[in-house]
Amino acid sequence: MATYMSLISRKFVQNSCSQSLLRNIVQLKNTNHIPQLRSKYASTYAGFNTRHRLLKTAVVVTGVATTGLCVWYGRQKLLSLRSVALCHGKGVGVSNYDQFAVDTPRELLKEDAARLKLTLYQYTTCPFCCKVRSFLDFYGFPYTIVEVDPIRRKQIKFSEYGKVPIVLCTTTDGKEVQLNDSSLIISALTTYMVTDNKDITNIISFYPVIESEAKTKRGKKAIDYANKLEIMLGRPGRTKRQKEEKKWRDWVDKKLIHYLAPNIYRTPSEALQAFDYISTQAGFSGWDQFVIKYLGACGMYVVSKKLKKKYELPTDVRVALYDAGHEWVKAVGKRPFLGGEEPCLADLNVYGVLSSIEGLNAFNDMLRETQIGPWYYRTKAAVKSQAGAAKDRKMENSDSV
Repeated sequence: MATYMSLISRKFVQNSCSQSLLRNIVQLKNTNHIPQLRSKYASTYAGFNTRHRLLKTAVVVTGVATTGLCVWYGRQKLLSLRSVALCHGKGVGVSNYDQFAVDTPRELLKEDAARLKLTLYQYTTCPFCCKVRSFLDFYGFPYTIVEVDPIRRKQIKFSEYGKVPIVLCTTTDGKEVQLNDSSLIISALTTYMVTDNKDITNIISFYPVIESEAKTKRGKKAIDYANKLEIMLGRPGRTKRQKEEKKWRDWVDKKLIHYLAPNIYRTPSEALQAFDYISTQAGFSGWDQFVIKYLGACGMYVVSKKLKKKYELPTDVRVALYDAGHEWVKAVGKRPFLGGEEPCLADLNVYGVLSSIEGLNAFNDMLRETQIGPWYYRTKAAVKSQAGAAKDRKMENSDSV
């Protein structure tokens, strides 16, 4: 650049005036006793001064433009290198390179199913547990069910997590891995199903624990899991369908599921209806059924009022449930499912949550007041037939323990 500017300056000087003339002009600039000469060369000096200022301006503009061009080129080069690194699994972090995204076929192969022995610890009518069951059933995962006593909870004393659902994975080498949180369970097992990564311990490392300073009712730190709605595909970018699926899975967890309790325990009679259903479905003895039905109904009737206030639901909580139904039907549109011709994870999540109240007044009212019924029963048929399992296998779930 310096050499280039030197050539420009030399050419400019040659075309403007001679070297001797320039010396005279410089001398005349500070000379006051030769007015005749100053008058003679005044116009020449003015022209030179103007061209000199223009030259300085051109140098500054050229320098700024060149610097900006270099910065832009360097940034583009870095982005290009980063995308290549991410594509080869050498990058870490979230990428928005959606041009690399593809929709991965989802089906559980026989050899993948055989690698894991799954045990689901659940409450039969818990909406979070129903979410997990609908996923496992649709894809044909073989699993064993352990029904947890909702009062004593002795079946999950082994876990510090203290909530359901819990899925205990036993690998072929005898290693046991505990999966907590319904959304994490679904994401981790989907990652196992659709990628070449069959190390469930490694997959779980993608969902680190996040501890909160807030305390639970039992005095423990509240915990959550990072990335629990992400399917770890090992490549950058997400397709439009994958983004839509994640959006509605989040909607289920943050909105739909919180509308259930205020609706099914809305009145004392509805609370008794719900707990009569819960106590009989779980298969408890006569005394346990009595305790669960009446004590549970009274407790949850009170809790439902607190939940209504917490989530700022309208006076008639049915309105919120109906609005959620309308919102979901609108999202599905004219498609058989949100996922298109087959249910996606969002379909399975919405179905699973609603299946936990099937047969109750709130569910029946929702079917009557919205158009969700046809979609619901299509999804139910797909889940019951294990439509997501590989076409050469249909594996039956083992009996409950």
